Amino acid sequence: MDLFLYGLQQRHINRTMQEAARAEHKGQQAQSQVRMLEQRVDRLSLACQALWELLRERMDLDDAVMIAKMEEIDLRDGAADGKMGSTVIQCPSCARKVNSSRKTCLYCATDISSEKPHVFE
Repeated sequence: MDLFLYGLQQRHINRTMQEAARAEHKGQQAQSQVRMLEQRVDRLSLACQALWELLRERMDLDDAVMIAKMEEIDLRDGAADGKMGSTVIQCPSCARKVNSSRKTCLYCATDISSEKPHVFE
């Protein structure tokens, strides 16, 4: 009987070790993805700052103008949450209301990518 229990315990230990190894691998993948996203955000922040400084210098604008525009864009979806949200748009084919985050109309499958409210959506 002891030998049987020992075998069950070993099988349970082996399964647990395999699950731990899979979890560790997933954790490492997640960390890698986070690092990549952080690098992308840093590059985008740098690009946005460079673009703003060029515009500010060449168009004689100031930071207050930029901040006001950012607040205006933030409020377009009805929430001051620091991000651009999706909006409801009308399908050019069937005239039904569709979420702007979609690429095609949910009802008639028409391409709605040209109807997006902004270029970054």
